[in-house]
Formats: sequence, C-alpha cells, structure tokens
Amino acid sequence: MVKLVANGQTVDFFDFDHSMHDNLFISFSAGTDSSLLLYLACTHLSDKRIVCHTGTDTSKDPFVGEYATDIMIWMRKQFPHLEIAHEHYVFNSRDLKHIEVARKEVEAAEAIGEGWKYPTVYGHAKAVAARDLKTKIRRKYNITMSTHGITRNPPVEVQKEMGFTHVAEPRRNAEHHYDILNPNETGTMVHVKPFVNIDKRWIAGMYEQLGLMDELFPMTASCIGDNEDSKYYTEPCGKCFWCYEKKWAFGCYDGGIKPDARRSA
Repeated sequence: MVKLVANGQTVDFFDFDHSMHDNLFISFSAGTDSSLLLYLACTHLSDKRIVCHTGTDTSKDPFVGEYATDIMIWMRKQFPHLEIAHEHYVFNSRDLKHIEVARKEVEAAEAIGEGWKYPTVYGHAKAVAARDLKTKIRRKYNITMSTHGITRNPPVEVQKEMGFTHVAEPRRNAEHHYDILNPNETGTMVHVKPFVNIDKRWIAGMYEQLGLMDELFPMTASCIGDNEDSKYYTEPCGKCFWCYEKKWAFGCYDGGIKPDARRSA
C-alpha cells in the first residue's frame, strides 16, 4: 500500500488490485493536480504503460497543449525507463452542437434531482466536445483503467472569505463524498479518482515533500481566464476558480507569481 500524507490528509494511492490492467489512461491538463498525478503514477505504477491525453479547448485554454508538452518533456527526463505516451486533441466547447447536447444532459439530470453532479451547461459542453475524441484514444491503446486528478474544493468558509463561491462548483464541496473507484458494470474497466476527497492543500504538501516546487510547479498552468483578464494569456487572471484555489493552497498563482505581482493587480 502507498499511503501519502500531507497537511493532515491521506491518500491511499491506487490501493486495489489493478494487476489485470496493463495501461493507465491519465487526463493531463498541465495543471498542478494532473501533473502530480502523472509524477506519482510514474513513481508507483511503473509496471503500467502510461497514456496521457490532453484536450485543447480553443475557446477557453488555447495553449494548454504547449504547457502539457513542456511538462511531458520534463517528466520523460525524470523517468527515462518508462514508456509515456501523450495524445493531444483539439476541440471547441462553444460549438453550438456541443452546447445543445450539454444542455439536454444537464436538464435530464436536474429532472431526476441529480443536477448537482454537473457543472454549468458551458462547463459540461467541454466534456461533451471531448467525449468521442477520448474514446478513439481509448480504443487505440485498449484502455481498461483511467484516472484524473480532480480534488475537493477549499472549505466553503474559505470560499466565502476569499470571495469566490460564485465560481466554485458546489458538487466538489466537502458535503459530497465520492467513490475513488468507479468500475463499469462488468468490472472489466475502472476509473480511479485518487484525489477526489482531499483538497489542494494536500497537493501543495506533496509538491513540497517531493521537491517539486522549483522545477515542476512553475511549469504547471491552471488559469482559464479570458483574453482580457489574463492579458491574452500572458499572466494568471486572478479571477477564475483555479486562480483562487491555487492562491489558497500555494500562496501564489501559475508560475509562482505572487498575488501582488500581477501586472493588472
């Protein structure tokens, strides 16, 4: 068992029998969470063929593919003995056909009292737009085990104090507890969410413990601010959820930029 403890929180990393799965499919956004997830997978799951997938949403985060590529180069240097594949795909979540499908799916969930499980319609449109593209990659590598690094929100009182409840997804608040293992009906496939019940302070603690603050952390990119707020993607916006969360956990924004050091601060 791999027990990882930081800032009073514990993650039992892939604490189940996964011997029947040869590959690990990692959702890799180049953010702090997915970058740590990839690092830990390379460290503790070296018997797996690791396949990362990065989706560039041209309407929201046009440079995520470049950030992910840079981190992938760094990661391969740290683990030269591992086979790490990286698949990159591009989509536009603001395409009306994706928004319409997302709207119908969110409304259907709301009709049965499960609307809280979804983000906004526009947020869900991103998942809709990427769905078929990810399926193709799954088939290419015969994927049976997948994972992503979603974490719990900062405490609600922190959201209120810092003033970002309006951009936080309620489904990620501590009142909701999620299963870490999500197998399909036949048990032949499983999706793993190792960080789903811990928050970003654990992530920050692990970066410190593993000595990743100097090299890996500055390469990660979490901000999804729009053109104006991010000065056309040249600085963190300081207004999106991911900026608030990173500021709370790490005391800084992307690139280690302190809140008072932003040009637009």
